[in-house]
Amino acid sequence: MFLLAAGVASLVAFAIVETRVIDPMFRFPLFKIKAFTFGTLSTFLSAIGRGGLMFMLIIWLQGIWLPLHGYSFARTPLWAGIFMLPLTVGFLLSGPLSGYLSDRLGARYFATGGMIG
Repeated sequence: MFLLAAGVASLVAFAIVETRVIDPMFRFPLFKIKAFTFGTLSTFLSAIGRGGLMFMLIIWLQGIWLPLHGYSFARTPLWAGIFMLPLTVGFLLSGPLSGYLSDRLGARYFATGGMIG
């Protein structure tokens, strides 16, 4: 609980300092732009969902699926990592490709499709 309070206090202190310095690292007036605000919010929520999915998938692989399929508990972390590699490769390959396509065709349809699919 202390660490959570310390993190929130640090964020508040960061916001106060950034609004008072001459050359801030982050410009808070960007949040007045509606597209920036909702784009940042949707990216944040997407990252939370993806992180939660990967966390639960690793727990499921190590605790349920792999032991039921004959893997010893000592080797389940290794095999869970191996089974997660295709997901990582998919992220690595789709990142540059989606960046290129969104530059050419616009980001709105790709962002909407990514959040729905």
